[in-house]
Amino acid sequence: MADEAITEEASSSPDLLMELLSSEELTLDTVDLRPSTFTTSDIRNVLLPLMTNLSIRVLYLPMDRIDLVCAKTITMMTMKNVGPPFEELHLSNLPSEEHTDSEPTSRKIASMIISSLKQNKHIKKLHITPQAVLHQSIPSSIASILYDNTVLTSLNLRGCGISHAGATKISCALASNASITVLDLSNNPIGNAGICSVGLALELNSTIQKLKLSGTNISQGGEAMVEALALNKSLEVLDMSRNSLDDVVVTKLARSLKLNTSLRQLSLRSNSFSTIGALCLSLALYDPKNLQTVLDCNHTIQFLDIDSNQLSSECIMHTNKPLRWNALSGTENETIRKKVSAFLLESESNYLSFRDYFEDTTTVQHLLPNVLGSIKNSTVMYYLVKNLAVHSITATSRPDALSVAKKSSSDSMFSTDDKCNECAKDDNTCAVPEFVNVNNN
Repeated sequence: MADEAITEEASSSPDLLMELLSSEELTLDTVDLRPSTFTTSDIRNVLLPLMTNLSIRVLYLPMDRIDLVCAKTITMMTMKNVGPPFEELHLSNLPSEEHTDSEPTSRKIASMIISSLKQNKHIKKLHITPQAVLHQSIPSSIASILYDNTVLTSLNLRGCGISHAGATKISCALASNASITVLDLSNNPIGNAGICSVGLALELNSTIQKLKLSGTNISQGGEAMVEALALNKSLEVLDMSRNSLDDVVVTKLARSLKLNTSLRQLSLRSNSFSTIGALCLSLALYDPKNLQTVLDCNHTIQFLDIDSNQLSSECIMHTNKPLRWNALSGTENETIRKKVSAFLLESESNYLSFRDYFEDTTTVQHLLPNVLGSIKNSTVMYYLVKNLAVHSITATSRPDALSVAKKSSSDSMFSTDDKCNECAKDDNTCAVPEFVNVNNN
């Protein structure tokens, strides 16, 4: 606790901070030079002992108080990887568009420091905060490092005033970048033109896992973004809240979700779609038209936020209802199993229609490979097909159904030795409780 108190006091005392940086007894994890007590001269003096301190992991720099001398020291650390191995770099008060004439040096310094990250081997997180709208030269510098840097994993550009032109430059670099996993472009006036570039980058990028686009003035241009989800295989979290996405865009989003196998969390809060869009989202998660439509649904999304749209509370509850299978299941295989079970238990007509599938040889050959192809684990596949046969086919036709199921799968994936641990050994009854009684899930 004493060390923490000293560290907190040092954040507002240049002299104490320099003393701590030079000390061998105390170690600092974070150096914050943003307080107004740090003048340009103080920052220059702090940077010297900082270069020899190898414990620092997070550095906050106020760019409006960084002169050329400070910039050269910083770029020596970042470009030549000299000094502490920073993992996070926060740059605040960067030059804005308001400084059109008078601050060419500040823009040069900002670009110098950002560009120095091209060859950096330590910094994983870059957080940029401007005084106002970020100067148009800065997005170009950011884009330039994304082409070469292979270490940076998180880029936060929230509220930087980046326009469609800046978003296009950054997106072009992201298309070939293989290290960024988190990108925050929230609260930037990217607009429809800029989001089209982001969508194209998402189609080509295979590493971004978390993308925040909240409050970016997206409306119809969001179509390009949602269509990219059908092709992207890495994105797990997408925030498109506080935009103007309507039913047309959300309907296309629902279609893409049926093809997407990676997304886990999706926020569409505070947009402009109605019950029509919500219904399409619900059917993307669970469509009980027939067994094939059930299998074609999205089985990975576990969180969906559609509050603050033109929807009633009942509509929101209905849309989120299918998420119980996605969220509570341990694996995608288990989710598929539960949805198929729910489909078969919904009505007698579903049983009969599935029996017809078995009786129609052509349909069996088309349907079962899709069922089995969705199940990667041989044990899960065995008791899934066994349940389908047991619960939907009469006792006399049951052996034929299982025989067809086995022929529809490869010998290596579907073996008579691969039996569910919950199944009885000598009868045709599968005792998997969550599958037999879906209401208990």
